[in-house]
Amino acid sequence: MATKRDIKNRIKSVTSTKKITGTMEMVAGAKMKKMQQRLSKSKPYEEKINKLMANILSEGGAALEHPLLKGFDDPKKALLLHITGNRGLCGSYNSHSIEKTLQFKAKLESEGKEVSLYVVGKKGINYYNFSNIAMYKSAVSPEDKFNFEGAAKIGSELTSLFMGRTFDEVYLSYTKVFSSSSQKPANLRLLPITLETAGETGSGSETDYYFEPGKEQIFSYLLPLYLRVKIFSCFLESGFSEQFLRRVAMKNATDASSEMIRDLTITYNRVRQAKITNEIAEIVGGAAALE
Repeated sequence: MATKRDIKNRIKSVTSTKKITGTMEMVAGAKMKKMQQRLSKSKPYEEKINKLMANILSEGGAALEHPLLKGFDDPKKALLLHITGNRGLCGSYNSHSIEKTLQFKAKLESEGKEVSLYVVGKKGINYYNFSNIAMYKSAVSPEDKFNFEGAAKIGSELTSLFMGRTFDEVYLSYTKVFSSSSQKPANLRLLPITLETAGETGSGSETDYYFEPGKEQIFSYLLPLYLRVKIFSCFLESGFSEQFLRRVAMKNATDASSEMIRDLTITYNRVRQAKITNEIAEIVGGAAALE
């Protein structure tokens, strides 16, 4: 049976752990709110871009012949951009994302496509290195510091790879936010841009637009912008999901520490009471022996 000293040291250790997890919970909560605000501010802009795209595409014409929209016949090479985190202690965020990405990669390969990985985030990079899965490119996740300039840079890079026929298709694997308390891994095709993706907020638009200088010129500007906005939104959603799950994980750890401290305190009091009782019994026994 553990001594009072052992139990007391254990209580001290768990209390220190509780302070750390409690602090991490508060930090994750603050970062989560920041990401949620950025995501809320970016959504109206994304929705307006989608509506403009849907309006132009619904009328057909020369816009449908744009290279970013038309794509290539019989695509064989695909690039999969996978967003993960740099750190752990965020529940199943990274493991679920990697699992779903590998399933999607296997699906594309079953269609006869050669799939290359573009991995963002140390956790994803470490996993693929450990599993000896080759990566086309890797980068550290910018986490909550990701900005629109970063999205523009990635969008331009992916567009160049697509237009140069290095890859026939470009996909993105991320963690999609369905509600403030529900996030799940998801996959979408970035290039070529599909009618369904571009008009995902609704097919067509009830508003009539007059385009100046012309629909084709505006569409040529709008497509790269749409791609950058979509990448930016996916990074924000992944960042929010990571911080949300980290806050939940740290809260569970803090609650478990509190429960453990309570149980250890009860055990300590029982050991202490048993020792006092034993000492009293020894005193009584000694007094009886002297009589």
